[in-house]
Amino acid sequence: MAPPLLLVVPVLIWVAAGVGLAAAYRAASTTLVLRLAAGFLALWSLLATTALLWVIENGGWSAILRVARSPSELLPIFGPAGATLWIAGAVGAFAILLVAFVMNQVVGRGILLLLDPAELPWPEGLAPPPQPVRLLGSRAPERYAFSFALLTVGTRPGRLSRTEVIVLSQGLRASLTEEEVRAVVAHEVGHIAGLDGRYLTFLRTLARLMRWDPLFAYISSSVTRREEYRADDAAVLATGRPLDLARALYKVGVVGPAPPPRSGPAGLLGEGGERGRREAIARIRRLVAMAESSERRDGSSA
Repeated sequence: MAPPLLLVVPVLIWVAAGVGLAAAYRAASTTLVLRLAAGFLALWSLLATTALLWVIENGGWSAILRVARSPSELLPIFGPAGATLWIAGAVGAFAILLVAFVMNQVVGRGILLLLDPAELPWPEGLAPPPQPVRLLGSRAPERYAFSFALLTVGTRPGRLSRTEVIVLSQGLRASLTEEEVRAVVAHEVGHIAGLDGRYLTFLRTLARLMRWDPLFAYISSSVTRREEYRADDAAVLATGRPLDLARALYKVGVVGPAPPPRSGPAGLLGEGGERGRREAIARIRRLVAMAESSERRDGSSA
């Protein structure tokens, strides 16, 4: 086999595995696919970090140009001489993953410390989630809602427990009706059920740390979009009223200035900013279509 094919074949297999996993992720609702995607991205971070170290070690942009002209330049990486580089890449990838995890936890605890939210009663008419969730309200005048997961030390030594948290701002609660607040809480419960507080928030933090890899930015944005739609579906299933969530999205994401971009906990408007506003409009249209379809099916108003 010609040397370039030694690189092309495994790369094609790896890309095909990633594409297949991405297609399964978009079509599936099970959290198993999300876990597989997280594992794939962890391996990808190893490859990306090792490739970055090789580029730095071999002259930066000139190394990239040499590889573009002759892929066989990379062959030494896959031999005994590349073992040191792979070990350094593994250490670097682990360090990045660890920093992303720590930042994820620090941000969550910082939110609770800075906002000093108070416990809120669970919305009437909304079934409690299967796992314990703290519903908190901040006094902030801005309109936001988000959820995240915190790890805490359990009752047994060395055992960790997970706390799911939903935060609603005073500005959001003041601008929405009781039914719309219930729909927003149901949306955040959908994020929790989908493990977004564990994986989506971590992925978005990791994408910020790995700015040199555009793949992570693309995947982070795509996964965020997919999870917002899935959380919308969960809210509609829980409340049976898609228009309540559509009105909440309109009031929070469309009326007034665009919310600032965010990369932390999974929230009502995904990434926020102008992109979040555009996605909110698309989600509103989708929810309205769901309501109209329900009306045509059973003749009742959503």
